[in-house]
Amino acid sequence: MRILVTGAAGMLGSALVPALVKVGHVVTPTDIDLRDPRPWPQLGGAQAPIGNLDVRSRDDIAAWFERARPEFVVHLAAETDVDVCERDVDHAYLTNAIATKHVAIACRAANVPLAYVSTAGVFDGTKDEPYIEYDAAYPINNYGRSKLEGEHYTQTFLDRFYVVRAGWMVGGGPKDHKFVAKILQQLATGAKTIYAVSDKLGTPTYAPDFAACFAGLIATESYGLYHMACRGRGTRYDVARKILGVLGRDDVRLEEVGSDFFKDEYPAPRPRSEMMRNLMLDLQDLNTMRDWEDALEEYLRTAFSDLGTMTSTKRELQPERK
Repeated sequence: MRILVTGAAGMLGSALVPALVKVGHVVTPTDIDLRDPRPWPQLGGAQAPIGNLDVRSRDDIAAWFERARPEFVVHLAAETDVDVCERDVDHAYLTNAIATKHVAIACRAANVPLAYVSTAGVFDGTKDEPYIEYDAAYPINNYGRSKLEGEHYTQTFLDRFYVVRAGWMVGGGPKDHKFVAKILQQLATGAKTIYAVSDKLGTPTYAPDFAACFAGLIATESYGLYHMACRGRGTRYDVARKILGVLGRDDVRLEEVGSDFFKDEYPAPRPRSEMMRNLMLDLQDLNTMRDWEDALEEYLRTAFSDLGTMTSTKRELQPERK
């Protein structure tokens, strides 16, 4: 298919675009951020550079639909900084909700399906077991609320759609600005004590695994709402402990703390639990996501060597030779 991708320059897009090209799709990647216009050197010169698209602009969307003539649209563009969304509610809803409305209406006019990537942050976090697709969503912050409204617009304007919720995103190499990257940055600057919270539960989602599973899902035309996270569950503390274990950093002390420890740095309310199970994928034998610990280890041993910030562990981070 001819596929138009929004928000393609981010950590998920850097894995998803190559995965879609690999299985034979013709991809038009777009993003508002063009600082790295060719993030996929492995695709060679045949792949077009990223085009500039601000999904908050209906004119921009119309121009790219005319140019790319998509047969399918993947909507990744979003404001994912929870604290930015909490501080600026207008920005959150314009970027995550209204922009998705614009994209959905354009898809309806062109009679093409839309895949909208959402988040585990739509849940309130009170459930003890992992959330499934049939659980009601009650977000507790502006990020979750605005992403949930994006889900509603997708479901309202289209009959053919995928709403795919991701968990704690892992991957992206130099594009990674999430939890794993922050731990690695602390190690790179010589930190001897790492603090990680143990009162927040979630399900990490490795971007390359998500991309491969996603490519398989859209080939089925089995539309609907899906969770797409790695198998297993853990806390931020568990993830940090795994990082230190893979890197062999016995010289670094890991301190278990509560969320209040970071309340000044991360003031927005966050769900106690963002654990998800991929029930709809499981029931249709479509779940190819690995255990998060295996995926995280692969990420550390391959992609992170490109960051060039952990020279003391560079040998351990190189891809294993077969």
